[in-house]
Amino acid sequence: MWNRFIEVATFWSCKFLARLFPPQPKPLPRQARLILVFSTTGLGDGLFDSAAICSLRSGHPAAKLIVCAHRKRQSVALHNPCVDEVVPFGKSPVHQLRLLWRFRRGRPDLVVVLHVNEEVYPLAYWINRDAVVTFTNLSERYTFLAAHPVKVRDTQHAVALPLKVAQYAGGSAVPPRMVYEVKADELAAIRVRFANWIDHPYVVFQTGGGRTLFWRDWPVENYVTLIRWFSDRFAHKVILTGGVENLERAGAIERACPEVINLAGKTTLTETAALLHFAKMLLTTDTGIMHLGFAIDCPVVCLFHDLCPATDYCPLDKSARYVALQLTRSRPQQPPSARDMEGISCDDVKHAIAGMLECSR
Repeated sequence: MWNRFIEVATFWSCKFLARLFPPQPKPLPRQARLILVFSTTGLGDGLFDSAAICSLRSGHPAAKLIVCAHRKRQSVALHNPCVDEVVPFGKSPVHQLRLLWRFRRGRPDLVVVLHVNEEVYPLAYWINRDAVVTFTNLSERYTFLAAHPVKVRDTQHAVALPLKVAQYAGGSAVPPRMVYEVKADELAAIRVRFANWIDHPYVVFQTGGGRTLFWRDWPVENYVTLIRWFSDRFAHKVILTGGVENLERAGAIERACPEVINLAGKTTLTETAALLHFAKMLLTTDTGIMHLGFAIDCPVVCLFHDLCPATDYCPLDKSARYVALQLTRSRPQQPPSARDMEGISCDDVKHAIAGMLECSR
């Protein structure tokens, strides 16, 4: 109830302030001095925004480019070579006041709002209300705070949407691919940590996503069936990954298949990225790790629920190495359940994995 009150009060306060001090769509700078990009949501969204950030860098080569990312998920921006600085974003008023104070003293002449939490829009407005550029497909409620709302009607692809916003803001045309560069010291560190098997062929199986979208997870018993088949056919080790929310699933798989190496909850995002750099293949459902695999150019077999069309999330780069298996149901709009993904059969996944590994030999 309290959160709802704050949400409504914030919205109508912003409405009132926007009437008193309306944003003016003044011409955007052709060569910006300082660009502030907001990209504050999840791992996947941060990767979707990475091409747009590279577009802004290419179009404004002399600018200092700062990305404001969620304080717990800054890794994507920190691994984008086009970013000059990363500043943390937090939802608390204290964090937001600190950001406002910093950028009101050295105000950016271009503010680009990409995949963000709603509370970012008032903050961006106060930093420089006449230079805020965002796409309205995902932010209809706060369009009135943007001097330059960009309607993108010709695509729903998760990378193409922010890229079009960046190009509106003066960004150059760049390849529509996600960017994440694993650093040399991270590769060296992962070699030391897992020295007993890192140089042997291995595949990574991501055991699931977050709790909120649990219906996108493939059943544990399917993983068990698949790993037993895989171990009989291939000499590769199977590495299980996942966050702390996947500990139960990964533990159940490990008990049934003790030959796996269970790293669920035991690696950071940067360590997982380094593992994917060396991996022969990643098997995953629609998670942030799937997009990380795409960005690193790890071969990926990905499993999609039919409420998440693969065409909106798989790479537009035709050279990318992946196989997407899409769930199909007779009534795709019904509320999703934890058993939906049983509709993607083990046999289909086996065929995709065999084809992927045989092609990479």
